[in-house]
Amino acid sequence: MSYEARMKEWITDHDIRQKTLAKEFHITEAALSHYMTGRSEVSVDVLVKFAKYAGLSMDYLVGLSDEPLPAMRLTTPERQFVEELRTLSYEQRELVAKIITTMQEQNQRKHP
Repeated sequence: MSYEARMKEWITDHDIRQKTLAKEFHITEAALSHYMTGRSEVSVDVLVKFAKYAGLSMDYLVGLSDEPLPAMRLTTPERQFVEELRTLSYEQRELVAKIITTMQEQNQRKHP
């Protein structure tokens, strides 16, 4: 799916007026309309602004991914945990997931 189609789909799904977006991006309504119909090439600047505004990943907008949400940013310890988790067997990963669920449930009981 093209960026024009993905932009148009998001705008329609969220009932956002083109006028509102054009104002937000400091462009004319006509320019936004031309971007969404493919009559004009959208600038990278506008694509980035749209992605941030909509909470979508750039990869999704340009068709490199079908996952609309941006990748989660991990701290170094979180990244190391994920890397170590990947070295475990399926059964071991399942056990870690159950332990995490149990700990979350305990935390919810302590702090409702």
